[in-house]
Amino acid sequence: MYGVESCVHPDYRSKGVGSKLMDARFNVLRRLNLRGLIAGAMPMDYHLSAHEVSIEQYVQEVVEGKRYDTNLTKQLHKGFKVHNLIPDYIHDPRTHDWAVAIIWHNPDYVLGKPAEAPVFEVRRVHVAKPMPRIAAAFAGGIGD
Repeated sequence: MYGVESCVHPDYRSKGVGSKLMDARFNVLRRLNLRGLIAGAMPMDYHLSAHEVSIEQYVQEVVEGKRYDTNLTKQLHKGFKVHNLIPDYIHDPRTHDWAVAIIWHNPDYVLGKPAEAPVFEVRRVHVAKPMPRIAAAFAGGIGD
């Protein structure tokens, strides 16, 4: 499975939301008996050290636990391993446009085992308070 970057609204960060989203991905991988997940992780704090270390050294130090990166460190703690660097991944001054390809191997994967049938739930979600920043971004409609 390929996972695209996901993020949590700033008002809800540090409340376990991102961790629950990642755990949900892992559960899908297990149920579908997929070998693993590859994703692009943005090294969000690289801009703080880019003047003193290369991206290669920065990522190595994050992997070794010598540096903390608010995005990559959390993904490594979830069991991801660094595979390679990706230049020009996204225009973002915090990452100097770099990303890190990360891989999570499903420990429950069994070669030849059929996947469980997907289970779909329909849920109605009520948003008690609109989020003005997000609402304003879509005020003009798609394509405007």
